[in-house]
Amino acid sequence: MHAYKIDRINLITYKCQEKKTVKSIRCRYLAKSHIVNCNAQNQSFVYANFRGAIFKKVKFQNSIIKGCDFWGATFNNCDFNEAKISDCVFVACKFKNCNFTGATITYTTIVNTSLAECKNISLSKTTKIYKNYPNCVLSEKLTSALEALKSNKNLRTYKLLSLSDKKYNELNLFLLQQRFTDETLPLLLMKLNDHSTKNITTYKKLERQLKSMETDSII
Repeated sequence: MHAYKIDRINLITYKCQEKKTVKSIRCRYLAKSHIVNCNAQNQSFVYANFRGAIFKKVKFQNSIIKGCDFWGATFNNCDFNEAKISDCVFVACKFKNCNFTGATITYTTIVNTSLAECKNISLSKTTKIYKNYPNCVLSEKLTSALEALKSNKNLRTYKLLSLSDKKYNELNLFLLQQRFTDETLPLLLMKLNDHSTKNITTYKKLERQLKSMETDSII
């Protein structure tokens, strides 16, 4: 195992303290962060990976949440009033008493997550909901490409293609298969080893990187 520096936010406002502010974030892997009783109003969260994070009494009013991953995240008494949520992935998340009045949710994927406690939530037609974790069929070429990328420290840390040594991230692969052909996807993935992957922290950032390389190849 390669050691890596843990990047994590632990921001808690205790009683009698002025509320702390969660400042804008871009391209960070912030697994197991713990944010309690804080303001995140009018901030932007872009390509932030909050795998296993806990949010309690956080105000996201008028914030922009774009291209973020929330796997196994918990939201308790959070306010997303007028927030703009796009290109995000929510997997096995838990929401309790959250307000989504006026929030827009577009081009987002929601898997194995109950929205019953999301008050006034409105999803656009571009947002997909899957009750169960989707399965994908892996060709030999795709499997070979994935095996070759297992040694990529960043992709392994961010769990974008493999969840463990023995288990692939089938959701992300399923989503990539909607965007790229069976022939193209393995070739583009192999090219990732020729690029810096430090800032490829979420599914959407990965998809955009592959799209960029595909465009360059065509030119």
